[in-house]
Amino acid sequence: MGLTAGPIGVIVAMEVELSSIRNAMTNAEHTRISGMDYYRGMIDGKAVVTARCGIGKICAAICAQTMIREFAPRCILGAGIAGSLQGLPIGGIAIADQMAQHDFDLVDFGYEPGYIPALKSVYCQADPKMTETLNTLAEEMNIPHSGGTIISGDCFISKEAKKKQLIKDFPSAAACEMEGAAIAQVCCMNDLPFAVIRAISDNGDEASHEDYPAHEAMASETSARMVLAFIERYEGE
Repeated sequence: MGLTAGPIGVIVAMEVELSSIRNAMTNAEHTRISGMDYYRGMIDGKAVVTARCGIGKICAAICAQTMIREFAPRCILGAGIAGSLQGLPIGGIAIADQMAQHDFDLVDFGYEPGYIPALKSVYCQADPKMTETLNTLAEEMNIPHSGGTIISGDCFISKEAKKKQLIKDFPSAAACEMEGAAIAQVCCMNDLPFAVIRAISDNGDEASHEDYPAHEAMASETSARMVLAFIERYEGE
């Protein structure tokens, strides 16, 4: 697979995160596979394929593997919204240096929390060139942002006690969500460059049930603006 031959791939979980990206696309072609809708077209003169995977790691993994096999993207950017873990404000952007699955647990066998035997590691490292581009864009767009780890699990984090445990297990964790680490693992196992960004909608605590719906649309639009800016700027290898 030639990295410069394929489109830029973008995966989000929800329609609210996808609509602005899809609306920016011209000459879009729609394909439905395994209950998921893929749109391939042009944005700013570049080939792009985007999809809404649905919520959770299994949906995200199916979507990423299908996108790789069917559309041969040069890279995949996972995007959307998340809860802040260590001070990144609502409306800010977490840009992952690496991804981990906080609910993958082989601790009883002597492994660290999140250790994935298939990867021989807890973490999947994001592509440095992609993250550099994203960090530069966040600076230029004057969006509060943070690097570090984004962690994923099949649960919505809304308790301070759980949040503290996650920070203890993953000290560099900046944000938590439900799909990005699955996308990351699929990309790592396919030797495909990836990055993950998440706009902050809540703080992963008891106020999240109110903060999330109040800020969902704003955070989704921030994420989409970053995705579109990345597509315009990114040149790949």
